[in-house]
Amino acid sequence: MNLSRRDLLVYLAAMGVSVIAGPLSAKGALKAPVRLYDAELLHARTGESMHVVSEVMRDRVVALNFVFTACSSTCPLQSASLARAQSLLGARMGREVTFLSISIDPFNDTPAQLNRFADAHGAGQDWHFFTGNVDAIDTLREGFDLFDPRRDDHPPVIAVGRADAPDWSRLYGIPSPEVIVDEVNAWLV
Repeated sequence: MNLSRRDLLVYLAAMGVSVIAGPLSAKGALKAPVRLYDAELLHARTGESMHVVSEVMRDRVVALNFVFTACSSTCPLQSASLARAQSLLGARMGREVTFLSISIDPFNDTPAQLNRFADAHGAGQDWHFFTGNVDAIDTLREGFDLFDPRRDDHPPVIAVGRADAPDWSRLYGIPSPEVIVDEVNAWLV
């Protein structure tokens, strides 16, 4: 088996193996560079085209993952963790924090499909779901070093950071809601 460094780290993290692979955040998450692309994507709830970085992330701490609604493994589990984390963050959601889930299957993940997925996971108004142009989504994924052309093999990662930060935290696998909240809080100080 020939795995890339990233795939090996994701695999080891999913298996519960602790690996020091780069600088760590204050809470122990791996920090890695990002190249943000201000993609214009379709907001599933409102039906509006929005620029993800300048209009949605703005000056807030962001927890971001890439999902597809037909996933039967990590996507629904990560979404369940994010749902509980959203509840734990309370009034900070929207004011200081926002969540983004971006579909990696825009051909099948229509706004209606994403809204059903969001509703099933209790997504509040400050948890945004997007779909849109494949090239724009792929460019976003590449900027987080989370691109895999095979939808079912996409890296299970929740990225936490700010639009103006050169490095973002990576929470691999299915982090607990408390781990997500701890990482978000570390970015709020």
